[in-house]
Amino acid sequence: MSETGPPTQHGTTQWKYALIGGLASLPFTTLSYWQTGSELSLGAVLFGGILAGYLATRAGAESSGTGTRVGLLGGLPVLWIVSDILAATSGLDGPAWFVTSATVLTVGFTIGVAILGFGIAALIGEVGARIGGWLAGKQPDGSTPVANS
Repeated sequence: MSETGPPTQHGTTQWKYALIGGLASLPFTTLSYWQTGSELSLGAVLFGGILAGYLATRAGAESSGTGTRVGLLGGLPVLWIVSDILAATSGLDGPAWFVTSATVLTVGFTIGVAILGFGIAALIGEVGARIGGWLAGKQPDGSTPVANS
């Protein structure tokens, strides 16, 4: 059965809280990679997801999906890792067949790293958002928004 009336704005609400959580975690994920140059800590994405999930649930929106968006924003330093991989392999020298095959393999590898990195960040953000949504539902004052019956 279809619902009548204006379309819901769940996606807009989710992005609003995802921006808060994602932008709050972004400086910390960037700093973690900048300090080491080889490791990216996604702990801040978890906390950004908790924050976004908590705020979204308290506002009456769904927390699921918000965390994925937090992870995609907080995981943007994955692009820095990809650029470092490409920069490190750009100075290849040798026969044309070797340079061509190494370039193709490097591009394929970096695409895999980007997909894996963003996927893990999205998963961590989603776990955080679900924890945040659960925490929002555990408020002692019982002021959790009631859904339409």
